[in-house]
Amino acid sequence: MELEALQQIYADVRGLGAQIVVITPELERYTRALHKKLNLSFDILTDLHLKIAEQFRLVFTLPDYLRDLYKSFGSSLDRFNDEPEYRLPMPARYVIDEQGIIRAADVNADYTIRPEPAETLRQLRSLSAAAAD
Repeated sequence: MELEALQQIYADVRGLGAQIVVITPELERYTRALHKKLNLSFDILTDLHLKIAEQFRLVFTLPDYLRDLYKSFGSSLDRFNDEPEYRLPMPARYVIDEQGIIRAADVNADYTIRPEPAETLRQLRSLSAAAAD
């Protein structure tokens, strides 16, 4: 699971002076339980109704056939995300420096492909090395 992989790199990320923040459309009542179950050291924030994802132009709507497939498996994104249109954000990772400048970005239109935590660490180490020069 992606959150567990992020937890595994958490100490290295903090050691580089950075933070991990996860933003999801899932409602807090669901993320709170997951946060506790996985004993996460970083925050999970809710992007209610995908307002932040919209600003980054990361929102897409599942086609009808996928909507029906999700429903057939008992998955109701509308309940978990309070999003009746079955909209989702594309998975994205941003590395943002202390001045608020995006130094690295990884976005994939295929929502099943997630940014690798090891790549995030590589990006952070590269930024740290550049700042030391």
